[in-house]
Amino acid sequence: MILSLDPARIRLSARSSSTGRRYAAAVLQAASDIQTAPLLELEREDGRDVILPTSRKLIDRVATLAIADCLTGGSTHRRRAIREVLNAAAFQSWNPAHFLDTAEMTTGVALGLLWTRPLLSRTERDTMATAIVEKGLSPGLAAAAAGAPWMTAENNWNIVCCAGMIAGAAALEGADKEVRDAALGCFVPAIDHGLRAFGADGGYTEGPDYWEYAVRYAVLAQAFMKDLGIGPDAPAALLNTWRYGRGLTGPSGRMFNFGDATEEPRRSPVLGWLANRTGDPDAMAWQHAAPGDPHPFDLLWCAPDLETASASEGPVAYEPAGIAVLRNGTTWLALKGGRNDVNHAHLDLGTFVLEMAGQRFAGELGRENYALPGYFDRARRFGYFRTQTAAHNILLIDGAEQSFDAYATLLGTGQEGENRFVAYQIFDGERRSVWRRGAALADGGAVFIVDELEAGNGPLPRATWQVYTQATVTLDGARAKLALGDVMAEAEILEPAGLVWSFERAPSPAGESSNAAFGRLFFDVPASREAQSITVRFSLAGDTGTWKPAAIDGWPLGT
Repeated sequence: MILSLDPARIRLSARSSSTGRRYAAAVLQAASDIQTAPLLELEREDGRDVILPTSRKLIDRVATLAIADCLTGGSTHRRRAIREVLNAAAFQSWNPAHFLDTAEMTTGVALGLLWTRPLLSRTERDTMATAIVEKGLSPGLAAAAAGAPWMTAENNWNIVCCAGMIAGAAALEGADKEVRDAALGCFVPAIDHGLRAFGADGGYTEGPDYWEYAVRYAVLAQAFMKDLGIGPDAPAALLNTWRYGRGLTGPSGRMFNFGDATEEPRRSPVLGWLANRTGDPDAMAWQHAAPGDPHPFDLLWCAPDLETASASEGPVAYEPAGIAVLRNGTTWLALKGGRNDVNHAHLDLGTFVLEMAGQRFAGELGRENYALPGYFDRARRFGYFRTQTAAHNILLIDGAEQSFDAYATLLGTGQEGENRFVAYQIFDGERRSVWRRGAALADGGAVFIVDELEAGNGPLPRATWQVYTQATVTLDGARAKLALGDVMAEAEILEPAGLVWSFERAPSPAGESSNAAFGRLFFDVPASREAQSITVRFSLAGDTGTWKPAAIDGWPLGT
């Protein structure tokens, strides 16, 4: 139940396992820190009129304080939560111009009203309910009536905004029935649009940061609707999505940070809800093994503490999200297909990240500063370096940017013995040549990136193969030695023959984020009148394996 807390169950979760005790210790420490901190003030993102820093702190504070009281008994922490919620209720507005802010603030106040209700005076209860109606639900219903784009968007905006409105309506039990019913009637069916962003396999197009954001609110909406006895059952795509989060997490604990994403572990606080709904032992194990900070929701929905399960060793592709993963022990490669026109995407079809022995030898530069002028304006967004094709681990064909309309189709994944394969074909209407990019992970741990180019009308243009790395690089013709920490690796150009590596520091254009931690390892491929095959082998130092993959059309690729 999310409409009310069950202290006995939460205390049982806290004492039944070592992970439960770890979650409880983190909650109690955070609650103690909140008690000595000032009440929240309206805080905006640097350079943007967005109050998400405030709304997120409010939700975390309310959840932390309420769960802490369940652990300790008494009402000290929930009384502080009441002060936080009344303080937020008094803000002049919850910034409806950026409706994510309003949705999150509504969620925080709704949880506060629900989880502190037994301690509230009538005046306090009415103040919270009035704020939910006047600063949350009424602006939400007005936006819906005006045709707000997020009402039908198939991305995080729809899920978060609708979930926040569902939470606000759920908290109004016994009050403002007309507004409550109107909100549930509007936003319960509307959230189906956002849930379409999850593929049947649980994949999600917007990258790990927005995956975590979307799945958190999708689960909150499902939990509220289940408690209210309304709405459809949770779709299988949502129940499966924990696998996608696990797949995007490298052995180092860092994420595949494609598009507007970061490497920071995106540990979802609703993994326990997903695990309990599916009953999958691997999902239960992943709640406790996933890297990142624990959250009070881990005790609200705490799965049994099972033996940690390893991620799937077979090749996995998430479609239509357009992400494929090859993994063997501590060697892990994530390859990007998908589309360039999805929300938060860069022009980066074919980019990849690679970890070996716990070190990330091929990395992504990551997201740019959202406050840069026009960053979310298509006409200006791709003028910033980090969003451009040249900023990614890519085959840059004739020095040209990929187009916004470019897309990749999965040719398949497969396994032959212990060798694993995945390949995409990348289509770009502005390019006449055919480009296939595949990756193969050998039994011994070597990784091969294979690019195949075929001419359309006329010869193949020149191309540049490149990868960004934080390693210390030493060049030796067609070989490059890469050192990270105490791990040594090697990148070798297998074909075309006779090419050599070059290396330079990654550019950092003025006014944009610094890329000084990265270097660009690259080689140029001359123009050709015949089809080109380009193969690069990554391996750990001392790897003496001689196997190499055949042409992509000879790979054991299923669909």
